[in-house]
This record gives sequence, C-alpha cells and structure tokens, in this order.
Amino acid sequence: MSRWRRRRASLRGLLSRLVVMLAAVLAVLIVVAVVGTVNTARDYRSASQQAIQRQGAANAFLINMLNAQSANRAYILLARGTDLQAWNQARGLYDGDLAALRRALADEPDLLESASAVDRTAQLWLREAIDLISLRRQGQIDEAVRRVDTGPAEDRFLAFRREQRALLAQVEEKRLDDLARNDRNRELTLAGIATATLLALLMVGLVSRQVWRRVGAPIDRVGEGVSRVARGVLSDPVTINDDAVRELAGLADAFNTMQSEVRAEREQVARSAQREAAQRTERKLWETVQQGLLPARLPAPHGLRLTARYRPAERALLLGGDFYDGKLLSDGRLALMVGDMAGHGAPAAAQAAGLRFGWRTLVSVNPDPAAVMAGLNTQMGTHEQRADGIFASLIYMLLEPDGGVSFATAGHPSPLLLTDEGCREVPAARTGPLLGVLDDAEWPVTRAALPVGGSLFLYTDGLVEARHDGEVFGVQRACEVLARERNVALQLRVRRLVRAARRHEDDRLRDDVLVVAVERPAFPRWRAGH
Repeated sequence: MSRWRRRRASLRGLLSRLVVMLAAVLAVLIVVAVVGTVNTARDYRSASQQAIQRQGAANAFLINMLNAQSANRAYILLARGTDLQAWNQARGLYDGDLAALRRALADEPDLLESASAVDRTAQLWLREAIDLISLRRQGQIDEAVRRVDTGPAEDRFLAFRREQRALLAQVEEKRLDDLARNDRNRELTLAGIATATLLALLMVGLVSRQVWRRVGAPIDRVGEGVSRVARGVLSDPVTINDDAVRELAGLADAFNTMQSEVRAEREQVARSAQREAAQRTERKLWETVQQGLLPARLPAPHGLRLTARYRPAERALLLGGDFYDGKLLSDGRLALMVGDMAGHGAPAAAQAAGLRFGWRTLVSVNPDPAAVMAGLNTQMGTHEQRADGIFASLIYMLLEPDGGVSFATAGHPSPLLLTDEGCREVPAARTGPLLGVLDDAEWPVTRAALPVGGSLFLYTDGLVEARHDGEVFGVQRACEVLARERNVALQLRVRRLVRAARRHEDDRLRDDVLVVAVERPAFPRWRAGH
C-alpha cells in the first residue's frame, strides 16, 4: 500500500513540475477520460433503464390483460366466484397500468400514439368481456361460450395483442436508436482520450508508462465493456489493474453494477415470458382433461333438479381421477354415475375418461346396475392395468320417474338422503369390490326411494375424508351441513357443503372433492346446473 501511495505521489509531483502545456494536455486527458466515460456510461444506463421501464410498463399492462382474459374465460366456462373476483381485480388495475405506461412513454409522441391504439383495442375487448359476463349471468351459457371461443371476444383480443406487439417493437427500435447514439458518443469520447494520450506520450515519454497503466488501460477496458453491452453481451464484468486511478476504478464498479442490473432485468423479463407460456400450457391441458372427465352439462329430466360441484385439490397442476356423468334414458329413467380413479396424473385421468365413456355405452345397451358394473369391471380388468395398480371406486344409480331408486357401489361411499325428517346415509345392501380388482364378482343392487321434496347426494371420498388435526369431516358433519341448508337452492346447498369440508381442512383441500345432487321438488319443473 505504501509503495502504491508513493507512486501516486510521484506521479502528481511529476505532473506538477511539467510545463503549462503538459499540464493542459493532461487536464484535457483527465477531463475527457472521466467526464466522457462517466457521461457515456450514464447515457447507457439511462437509455437501458428507460427501455426497461417502457418494456416493463408494456409487459405489466399485457400481463394484467392476459389475467383479465383468463379470468373472463374461466368465469364464462365455469361460473366460479373466484374467477369473477380475479376479473374484477384485473379490471381495477387497468387504469393504473395504462397511466404507468403513458408516463413511461411521455417523452415520445409516436409511442404515446401507439399506446392509445393499444388502449382503444383493449377497451373494445373489455366491453365485449362485460357483455359475455352479462350473458353468463342471464343464463345464456351457450351463447357466451360460443362468443368467447370464436366470436368478437377472440378477434378483439387478437387485435389488442397486435397493437401491443407493435408498441413493443417501437420501444425496441427506440432503444436501439439510443444505443447507437450512445455508441457514437462513446467512440467520440475514446477518440478524444486517444488523441490526448498521444499528445501526452509525444511530449512526455517519461510518464507514458504510468499514464497508460493508471489511466489508458482502465479506460480501454471500460470501453470494451461498453462495446460488449452494445452487442448485447452482459455476462463479462469489466476488470482493471490494481493501480488504476480512483475515478476509473469507481467508473468500472458503476459500469459493472449497471451491467448486472440490466442483466437481471432482462432475465426477469425472460422468466416472466416463460411463466406466461407455462400458464397457457397448463390452462390448455386442464381444459382438455376436463372435457374427458366432466360432462359439459347434466341432463334435465322432468320432475327433477340436478347439480354438480367439482373442486380439485389445491396444489400445483396434478390431474385427478374424480369423474361423473348423467344420462336420461329413452324410457324416462335417469342414470347417474360418480367415480374416483386411484392415483393422479395423466394415466389415471386417461383411464377415468375411458371408464366414463364406457359407462355411457353400457347404459345405452342395458342400464341394469349389476350388468353395467360387470361390464365396467371387464373394461378395467386388463393385466397391464392391474400390474400398474389402476383401479376405481364407483357408484351407479338409476332413478325412476315415480321416485324409485336402485344403485350399486364398487368400493364407493353410499349416498346421502335429505328429507324433511333430516339427513341420513342410504347404506348399500352390500358393497361390491373395486373395479379392476377381481375378474369374477357381483355388485348387489340396493333399492330405495326418493320422496317428493327429498334430495340424494353422490360424492367422492375427498369430501368426508377432509382432515383437521387427524379428525375427518365425516358423514355426520356432512349431514349436519345439509340439514342446516335444507331450505336453500340445491346448487347453493352443494356449494356450501363443499365449502364446509374445505374449511374443515384449514381452507385447503388435499384431495379432489366431487358432489352430484338430485332433488325431487314438490312442484316439478325442468332445471339442470353445475
């Protein structure tokens, strides 16, 4: 350290003893080196930060609109309150995101004009989205679904995306122009430094080596770093020798800090784009799975009300095996089925979808519960499926127009019956084995009745097995909820039943929950819902 200080002191002493011209030349060198390089680095940092702010504001606006589209689409398809809440939240952020975007583009009239075009197309889509929600609430579900998939909603959102991409392209073009201008300034700065250094070397050869080591070489390395940034290479920091002057060492540190911040911002933008792509893939995958496991709608038999509620486990995308279906037979009987495939993931989901479609075929040929169960067991009982441990529990129920009920179960929970006298479990005469376990087995048929004003509830074990501190939700608590909610609408009754199980498990579900309910009202009318 003392040796370094002596060299610095001897350099300053030498410079103080040079002629006035040498002092002027060296002053020019220092001023050009420090001020020019600092200004160049500042311009780079300012241009980069401005471009990042503009891109960040545009991307934030885009992400919020994508969230609004996803929530709107999900609400139109599923009518979930959480999706409507997410839609309202995204709408509430719209004005703030637009104001932030305009502030970021305030000094560029052409970019502001593009932002206005983005706003106009976004407003058109928002009005269409509001119309779709209105249609959904009015019960025009088919029209709302059609318009959200192929109608003006899709076209207007695509128009918004085109304007958004055009805006991002203009922002990128502006960033490149700023970089080019800064490159020219950097080149002028380096040229001035080189000229001043050449004059100093010509006049004073004695101090040339020290000047180069302590000033010229660090400046050259900073210039290389600026050039790398101009080419988009942000991985290599600027390193300078230990005896470089303090100003240049600080400049290199500032440049490295700026380069690190720019790299972090770019990586964050890339990660955001990857997350967005992953979310789109996840949504498409889940929609495809739902088409196989869940029917688009339940039948609407005269004299009965039907509804279903499916709540997947609250974790990352993990395809479950809960499934259900309903079919109105030609003789007026209603066939209902609820099943739970062992395991999770794509294999279980594929087997569940196949079992559901096989059930529809068997019911069309011979709806007798024992015969249908035997046919489904044959479908499930392949050697490969047993080797993989794939099996399913299932309850199949036939309801007569006069209220007669017959059902068979394969390792599945018995249904619940709610009447004016209370709620109770309707036990199966004898539960048959799980589907796919045994080749030859029987599934006894249980006879019961659904009285006028009564309701039957078919469900998967995720409902009654919801746990809190080791205590399950259970059939008794389920019956207590149903009895308490006896006078509310069937759909709301089922929703509150599932919500009670969820709250019992600390407001989260570790397993999928599925409930299908059928009611025989005192004044029959056509009605179906999910």
